[in-house]
Amino acid sequence: MKVDLSKPRKVAFYCRVAREDDEAIGKQANILRTYAKEHGYDDRALYVDNGVSGIGSDRPALNRLERHISEGRIGTVMVTDLSRVSRNPFEMSDWINGIRRRGIKFISVRDNITDDVFEQKDVYFQRLCEYFEKQEQQSP
Repeated sequence: MKVDLSKPRKVAFYCRVAREDDEAIGKQANILRTYAKEHGYDDRALYVDNGVSGIGSDRPALNRLERHISEGRIGTVMVTDLSRVSRNPFEMSDWINGIRRRGIKFISVRDNITDDVFEQKDVYFQRLCEYFEKQEQQSP
């Protein structure tokens, strides 16, 4: 279901860490605030899953964000990097594509993924491959 694009909608900052860490959440939120300010995003809402694994999609703040998207309150979702959405590449891709089909913009700051990149499918695919390659190199 697409949302009504004529209503003013907020930018959702979604922050997540697997082990409870207020400092890491604060750093993520600051990165998002800085990006938002530099790019003219004013009305913002913060969604935090602190101490919640990125595997699986049953997360309190993510569920609340989904509900707010469905209610038409959110126009853009912003994360510091793709792994905040999910550690599972298929779940991550499905979730991002799902919100975009509903007219929601998605921005991953560190991965330099914005709506412009989604329009250039080859660039989007390349950025995803780079992201997964980086994740694989970081795995033990």
